[in-house]
Amino acid sequence: MSKQDLLDLIDKAGKGSIEAAEAIAEGYFKGSFDGKKNLEKARKRASYAAKHGSEKAEEILEKLN
Repeated sequence: MSKQDLLDLIDKAGKGSIEAAEAIAEGYFKGSFDGKKNLEKARKRASYAAKHGSEKAEEILEKLN
């Protein structure tokens, strides 16, 4: 995933897209953005998405604990 893809997702998440927040969390969890995992950022984005009903984000949070 490119840096522009990440910026687009961040923009969408900032506008309230739970799907975008979920995708960001998954990308940070898997290391899709720069080849390195960022579990702190993954947890932050997954927490937000999970609070708004994302089951995938809840699964990511479970894996982070």
